[in-house]
Amino acid sequence: MVASQAVLVYNPGSGKGLGKQRAEIFAEAWEGRRPEQPIRLRPTRSREDIRVAAKETAGESTTMPIFMGGDGTLSEGVQGLAEDNQFCPLERPVGLLPGGTGNSFLRDFGITDFEQGMEALFEALERNLNTEVDTAVIRYRSDRPGSSAGASEIRRIMFNFFGLGLIPNITDLAVRMRFLGPLNYRVATVVRVLGNHPCRFVLEVDGEREECLADLVTVSNSRYTGGDMEIAPAVRINDGRLFLAVTSAKSKPDLFRLFPRILKGNYEGEVAVQTRFAREIAFEFDESVMMNIDGELERGRNPRMELIPSFFRIAVCPDRISA
Repeated sequence: MVASQAVLVYNPGSGKGLGKQRAEIFAEAWEGRRPEQPIRLRPTRSREDIRVAAKETAGESTTMPIFMGGDGTLSEGVQGLAEDNQFCPLERPVGLLPGGTGNSFLRDFGITDFEQGMEALFEALERNLNTEVDTAVIRYRSDRPGSSAGASEIRRIMFNFFGLGLIPNITDLAVRMRFLGPLNYRVATVVRVLGNHPCRFVLEVDGEREECLADLVTVSNSRYTGGDMEIAPAVRINDGRLFLAVTSAKSKPDLFRLFPRILKGNYEGEVAVQTRFAREIAFEFDESVMMNIDGELERGRNPRMELIPSFFRIAVCPDRISA
C-alpha cells in the first residue's frame, strides 16, 4: 500500500539543537517534491515520547512514519512500532534521517549526514524501493528501581549494536561528554579502560554453552557504532546473522593495544578476541548488568536475543549497501 501522507517524528534537541530547524527544512523539501502527500511534524520530549509518537501512527495504515535524530531516536521509533505490533515483523516501511551527533546505522548505506539522508530518502520514494533490515529481539528481566525479582519480561529490539561489559561503561561516559563531538567515544574509552574490571558470565551461542571471563562483548547487526567506528565490517544488515565478538585481554596495556583494532574491526590474528556469527545468543550473570542497545543504556538480568530476518523495511535503496 502506497502511503498517502507522512509524519516526521523528530528530536528538537538532536544535532546540537538543530533538530527543529532541520525538521522544517525537510518539511519544506517534502512539500516541494511530494505535494500529493501531506506531511506533519511531531516533535518529541523524551525517549518514551518517541515510542508514543510511533504508536500514534498505528491506526493510520496509509501514514509513513519518518524518524529523525541520532541512533537512539531511530531505535526508539522502531521500538514503539514493534511494541504496538506485538514484536511481529512490521508491514509499513519507515523513513530514517540522521539528525544527531552520533549516527552509525545509516553509514551502512554510505549516509553520514542529514543532507545525504534526505536525498537518499527521496530517491527511494521516487524509485519505490525499500531495504529489508534484520532485527534482534532482546529479552531480559527489569532492574529498574521498584521492580521485583519476578518483574515481567522486557522485550527490546536491536538492529544496530549491542554491548556488555566495558562497552556500556564507555557509552555512559561518552553520553556525558557529547560536548566533545565525535571525540567523545575515544576519550571515554581511555578513561574507562584504565578503571576496567573483567566480568564473568555464561555464554550460550546457538545452543552451545561456555563459561567466559571477558572485558567486553559486542553483538552487531550493522557495521558501525559510535559514529564512524566500523567494528563489524563482515556483517550486513540483512544477511540473516549477528556478529559476536568477545574480548578477553591479559592486562590493561593489552586492552589498550587491542582497542584501536577493535574499533576498526581488525580481529585477524588476535587470540584475545573470539568472533563468530550467530542467530541466538544468551548471557547468564550473577547480577544485573548494564547494556548498550542501539546506543541507549538499559539495565537488566540475563539478556538473550534472537535474530528475526527482515523485521522491518526502510526507505533507502538496496543498492546503497556496500558490498
